[in-house]
Amino acid sequence: MTGTTLHVATCDGLSFAEAMKCAPDGFALLTTPWRYEVVTVAEARGSSFEGVFEARAFDEHTELRWIQDSGRAVLLTEDPTILPSSFIARPSVDAISTTDGGYLLWGKAVSTSDGWTTLTTERIGSLRVPGEFGRGDRVEVATREYIARDSEHGNAYIAEERLLSFKVSDPMRREKHDREQAAQAQ
Repeated sequence: MTGTTLHVATCDGLSFAEAMKCAPDGFALLTTPWRYEVVTVAEARGSSFEGVFEARAFDEHTELRWIQDSGRAVLLTEDPTILPSSFIARPSVDAISTTDGGYLLWGKAVSTSDGWTTLTTERIGSLRVPGEFGRGDRVEVATREYIARDSEHGNAYIAEERLLSFKVSDPMRREKHDREQAAQAQ
């Protein structure tokens, strides 16, 4: 994918509840001093999660980031029509290309119910994530990196990254894909 523009907008002074009203209808990663939790955005909107100091809510098209200290919410999307009018547009990222990646989550899938899978590992404990994954599967948070070029020197760099979804992690498949892309580039 080339020539992609990532639109960015911010809004300061929002409470957690106000920020979640602006979040896409997907999933939220909530950080508190006591736990790390994965919930639907609908659950985040409908409950008072105590002690949340950082949240990332996302779907395939948009990500909202929120930090309690400043109450700053940042929306990232490729579709500028999604940005609320109450947010202030920031300089967009004009990417020369994008690359999809992911972050491996701790543990392996042990059980599935109601469209969620429980991952577990002895060192960390358990974490429920959205999606139905097979027993023993490794799961990752899928991401998209936006690669830009420095106008002064021409160096390429990762200007931004956006969370997309949860998916099965298959490192061997990724390595094969990376080798194929490298061969095509030559």
